[in-house]
Amino acid sequence: MLQREIGKGGNGVVWLANNSEGKMAAIKFLHSDYFGKQREARFRDEIKFLTNESNRLGILPRIDAYEPVVSTEEDRPWLATPFAKCFTDLELAGVAMLPELVRHIEAIAQTLVKLHDENKYHRDLKPENIFMLNDIPVIGDFGLVDFPEKEANTRDSEVLGSRNFTAPELEGDAADTPAGPADVYSLSKTLWVLASSKKFPPPGTLHIDIPQLRFSNFCNHPRAGILDYLLERGTNHDPLKRPTMGDFARELSEWLNPPTTEALKTDLTALSKEYETVFLVADRAKRNRDELIAAAKAILVSFEPVLKQIATRLKDCTKIETYVGNAYDLEIHQYIQGFRGVGLVSRDTKGVRVTIGKDWAVFLQSFVQVEALEDDTIRVVAGHIVETTAHGSRFCGVPPVWINKTTAPRGSAQLANESKTFQAGLLNNLNPAITAFGESVKKLPQ
Repeated sequence: MLQREIGKGGNGVVWLANNSEGKMAAIKFLHSDYFGKQREARFRDEIKFLTNESNRLGILPRIDAYEPVVSTEEDRPWLATPFAKCFTDLELAGVAMLPELVRHIEAIAQTLVKLHDENKYHRDLKPENIFMLNDIPVIGDFGLVDFPEKEANTRDSEVLGSRNFTAPELEGDAADTPAGPADVYSLSKTLWVLASSKKFPPPGTLHIDIPQLRFSNFCNHPRAGILDYLLERGTNHDPLKRPTMGDFARELSEWLNPPTTEALKTDLTALSKEYETVFLVADRAKRNRDELIAAAKAILVSFEPVLKQIATRLKDCTKIETYVGNAYDLEIHQYIQGFRGVGLVSRDTKGVRVTIGKDWAVFLQSFVQVEALEDDTIRVVAGHIVETTAHGSRFCGVPPVWINKTTAPRGSAQLANESKTFQAGLLNNLNPAITAFGESVKKLPQ
C-alpha cells in the first residue's frame, strides 16, 4: 500500500509503501515524460542490474519490479527496494564522527572494488545514493550503471552524473570513457561533503595547497591531514593519476587501523602546520618536489629517537663507542629505476654503527634509508646488518639480520603506519642483531 511521496530523482518519483505485514519499501515509478525514451531504457537497465546482483552484500537490493511491454500512465514500470536511511539523513560530520564515516565509506569502496573487478561501474556516486540498511552501508540508485551485458544507451558527448560530483572525463565523452577512475573521483567528493556537512563539494581537484579545499580545514581531526592527500589524488583531473578503487579502499583501511605495536608518535598535525608555508609556494612543480622531499625528511627525522635508543643500548652492551650519523654500505638496498621508469628525487640515510677489528673487522649497522620517488611515493628501508671486512673489502652475499621495506604514497596512512611499525621493528630485533654481531666477532682471526 502506497503511503506518501518521499523523494524525486532524475528518472521519476519515489513513494513509501508497506505490505500487510508492515514491512516498509521504497517504490520508484518512472515519470511519464520518459516513456519510450533513453531514461526508460536506463530504468530497465537498473532493474536488470539489481536482479542480477540480488545476492551481493553492499547493494540496496531489489524486492520486486514491474516492466510493462509498453509503458503508459496506467501501466508504468516501477522498482521496489527496502526502505533505508540515506547518508544525508545521518549525523556524520565533525571530528567525533570521522572514524565512523570513514568506516562507512571504506565499506562502500570495498563493494565498488568487487564491482569494478567485474567491469561494473555506478557512475553517479553521491551522498543521496548511499544508504544504511540494517546497519550496513549500501549503494543505491543505479540509474546510470554500466555493466558488460548492458546495451549502449549513452549518447556521444553526453554529460553524466551530478554537479561537482562527476569526474571531468564524464562531462565530455562518457560513452567511451572507462568509469572506474570516475567512481573514485565521485566517492572522494562524497567523503568530502559528508565530513564537511556542505551540500555540494568544490569543483575540480581538491588541492591541499588551497585552504578552502582541504578536508582538514572543515574537520579538525588529528589525522584528517592524511585524508587531504588521498582526496587530492582521488580527484586528480587526470584519471590515470588517481588511485584505483582498491587502493582507495586500502588507504581508508590503513587510516582506520594504525599499528598497535609500541612505537614513537609522530605529530602529523604539527608537521602539517610546519610545512603549510611550503604549500603556498607559487610554482606548483617546484612546490610538489619540495613537499615530497620535505615529507621524506620528516619520515627520516621520525626515526631519530629510535636510533638514539639503539646507540645507547649498543654502547652499554659492547662498551665500544658507537658512530651515529649517515648510514653506509647500503648499495644493494637502494632504489634502482629499472623498468618502472620512475626517477629518484632524493635519498637520505641515518644509522648507528659499531665496529670491532682493524685488518679483519666486523661491523653492526642499524639504519633507515628514505627515498623520494618521482611518482609522489616514498620508499623506506630499515634494518640491522652485520658484515665482516678484510683489509677494507666486504664479504658479499651476507644476508641482513633483519630488514623491512615499503613504498607508499606521500602523506598516506599506509606510509605513517608502516614507518611506526619499522621503528618498533628496529627495537624489537636489536637483540638478535647484537647476538649475530657477537658471533661474527668470535670468528675473527686472532
